[in-house]
Amino acid sequence: MNQVSGFTRQETIHLAGCTSSRLAYLEKVGLIIPYRFGNNARPTVIFSWEQLLEIRAIKNLRKDVSLQTVRKLIKFLDDSGYDNSLRDKQLVVVGEEIFWVKQDWSDFGENLPTAVKVAGKSGQQVGQYVLIVIPPLIDIVNEIWEAARKSKVVDFKSFERRAKALPG
Repeated sequence: MNQVSGFTRQETIHLAGCTSSRLAYLEKVGLIIPYRFGNNARPTVIFSWEQLLEIRAIKNLRKDVSLQTVRKLIKFLDDSGYDNSLRDKQLVVVGEEIFWVKQDWSDFGENLPTAVKVAGKSGQQVGQYVLIVIPPLIDIVNEIWEAARKSKVVDFKSFERRAKALPG
């Protein structure tokens, strides 16, 4: 990946709507690993479009569950042989439990979408559930495009060339 196809740390912070410390933490725990090149003492740090979407998806999920629960979710996906990205998954949060709605329309008559419990705490205030659905990928893409339009940090013309998905 080269600098033109990725996003700087400052652009990523602004577009993903996260803080520098949150981004550093996501890096530290291995949820997001940016590309580094140049001087080892002060390398240039670049994030891909996919990583930008992933950071925004984690931010949305973090509104309702702990980062520890997010890590459990990613570990479950890894251990089960699934792609561990969250940006393209429909997730339903009930309390501290997360369900992944897997949509397999290949055999529509017999295989309707299924929900798989992927993370949670036991005994989490039964009866006081709030149902939240993580937005579909296009909503996350739209949020990033809107942040780019309003940004004083990101050059919008340059962003248009580097973004890998158009707003919907």
